[in-house]
Amino acid sequence: MSDPKINLDEKGKYSPRMSPNTPGKLKYGRTFLIGLAFMTSSIAWTYYNFAMPLLLNGFLQDLGVTTGLDTITGAIMVLDNIVAILMLPYFGALSDRTKSKFGKRTPYIMIGCVGAIIGFSAIGMIAPSQGLGVFIALLAVITFFNLSMAFYRSSAVSLMPDLTDPEVRSEGNAIINLMGALSMVIGLAIPMITEMMFDVDTADGLASSRAWGFYFVSFATTIALVILLVTIKETPTGDKFMEISSHSIAIDPVTFEYLGEQEIEKKESQLEALKMIFKEKEKSAFFMLLVVFTWFFGYNAIDTFYSLYATQFLGWSDSGASTTLMVAPITMIITAVFAGRLGDRMGRKRMIFIGLVGLSCCVFVMMFLTSQISVTILMGIVGIFYGMININTIVIVWGMAPEGKIGAYTGAYYLFSQLSATLSPVFAGLLFDIYGSLGNLASGQQYFALFPYVILFELIAMIWLSRVKRGETKKFSQQELADLQDQYGDD
Repeated sequence: MSDPKINLDEKGKYSPRMSPNTPGKLKYGRTFLIGLAFMTSSIAWTYYNFAMPLLLNGFLQDLGVTTGLDTITGAIMVLDNIVAILMLPYFGALSDRTKSKFGKRTPYIMIGCVGAIIGFSAIGMIAPSQGLGVFIALLAVITFFNLSMAFYRSSAVSLMPDLTDPEVRSEGNAIINLMGALSMVIGLAIPMITEMMFDVDTADGLASSRAWGFYFVSFATTIALVILLVTIKETPTGDKFMEISSHSIAIDPVTFEYLGEQEIEKKESQLEALKMIFKEKEKSAFFMLLVVFTWFFGYNAIDTFYSLYATQFLGWSDSGASTTLMVAPITMIITAVFAGRLGDRMGRKRMIFIGLVGLSCCVFVMMFLTSQISVTILMGIVGIFYGMININTIVIVWGMAPEGKIGAYTGAYYLFSQLSATLSPVFAGLLFDIYGSLGNLASGQQYFALFPYVILFELIAMIWLSRVKRGETKKFSQQELADLQDQYGDD
């Protein structure tokens, strides 16, 4: 990297607008406020993933769609993942080079949040209506919402490391992760609140309840954005609202001083990184990526279709389904640190295997349960096993990376997980449609296939895991772990 391009006039002109950090210490209050940007995104996605399959299913049935209903629902639900794969790296790199009187990240957060608020509110307005024209309008609004979220997600993730001393970014990242999990709980609690406001035993009441869920998320996002803009003020990097530089722009994370424009390092492309992994003589890294792909492939179907299973097969209310799903992130929060420590002591591969077996057993038992209380308890156990898998897989991938190639291996990890999230809902929807058609099943009964589907792919993940022979030996310092998390996000 070349020397920063800066002159003294610019340094004085673009002076910090917040008090500096204390070296080696984390300002918890400020970190919490910074985390509001990420929290808005997480709340919106949580409610979106829960409510949107229900809305789409209702729209399609009203239009007389019987064949391919779940396939269409799954295809629409993966739009956000497609947009994320294509747009997140672009907008993230763009924000690194943004000159603005509001700083590098804030303009994207402002524009993206406002767009998401408009899009989410519009979905709420459309939700109670029916008809082909309304459905086309809904698809347009969904596309607009997904683009708005992609516009600011990278900036929301990057804001914490921008404004945090590298020595304490691990603590900062823990707070951001905690807020993300908390926002999942809030997003899943919204159906409980809206069902108290309307008579959901009627079609109009149920439609109004779901619509108001979108309004509540929009309101929460608005409040969080206002608080963020009032309390967190980035150092200006330019004179206008937004102007793109040809170089990245650096801000000191402790003093918040403007450090000027810097040459951008040429990074290894994702394709080159994948070629390197595939050509390795010892295939542990490749098999580990297959573990990541297949275990996510199975579990992502729960995120997309469980709300439909609970409401149409079990006959639960929206609030009952959301309450059950809400327990998993809570137990994951409580046990996450413990799962990480066990991985260090007992071996990460062993912890992943235990997690896959435990998750599969829970899903198998869940097939035979209809009581909301029993399923909720079991879902809490699922959260524990989910944490065992999710926390340890990325660390094994890091442990396999050659010197200087950790970034490339991390990118491969997120590529495989994102591809899994993109393909699984469509594949699962197609499977449910075929199962329902061949079995001549009543509406909702096809979702029973969700559980064998999940178990099958967790078993395949175990097979791939048995081929993994490396990844346990390399140890990372707290600083290395913090740097990696800051660079590649909190997923």
